[in-house]
Amino acid sequence: MSFNRKISLLLSIFITIPAVYKVSASSGSIELDEISFDKIINTFSASLVKFDVAFPYGDKHDAFVAIAKEAKDVKELVIAEVGVKDYGEKENAELANKYGATKDTFPVVKLFLKGQNEPITFDDSQGFTTDQLRRFVRQNTGIYLSLPGCVRELDMLAIEFMKAKKDKRNDVLKKTEDALKVFGSENKNTAKIYKTIMDKVLSKGDDFVKTENDRVKKVMSGKLSDEKKLDMAQRLNILQSFQLHEIQYKDEL
Repeated sequence: MSFNRKISLLLSIFITIPAVYKVSASSGSIELDEISFDKIINTFSASLVKFDVAFPYGDKHDAFVAIAKEAKDVKELVIAEVGVKDYGEKENAELANKYGATKDTFPVVKLFLKGQNEPITFDDSQGFTTDQLRRFVRQNTGIYLSLPGCVRELDMLAIEFMKAKKDKRNDVLKKTEDALKVFGSENKNTAKIYKTIMDKVLSKGDDFVKTENDRVKKVMSGKLSDEKKLDMAQRLNILQSFQLHEIQYKDEL
């Protein structure tokens, strides 16, 4: 289904049943209920849905609002919320229970992929932050959402590098080196990380990406200064860009 067709469908839904489908002006997400849920979920390639109390607030809600605003122009992805009431007619309680979301576990975030019966649950054990939500979406869909420390042009080269046959990877490395020459000081150090990872993959093989990913996570679990934590988090984000080729990528290279 084309993007224009999806927009037309949404507009027709809003016009036909205005009280049921609402876009939250404050968050940019679509508010779903038991009537609208399946229609929206089955329209988009991926749907990131938060099950929460009817009037959410706090840091976790703010993190979700941030990703909703960032993803407003990503045509394959819809960000939505299901507000659940535990009083009166208990609106949406049955829908939340269907997906294992209860008052004691709110907020619960699920990723619904078109054509798959079961959603993927967001694990917030590493933190319920916008960065973690971005990683979760990218890792499970291949939809491009920029992460801190990443540069879109270099992310595209990372994907191209890993998808390329081994005898063609030096050509992609050369493109990265050329990009490094034109970047300003702000992105030059970041570009060096991409190049270093490519060099390591060429010398040690594709498994280096996973090995380095595990090493960085282990380092981050220890005691680090705030500056070092930020450096390691950005390196982890860049490493994920080298793993996106394993997913059916939904953007044009």
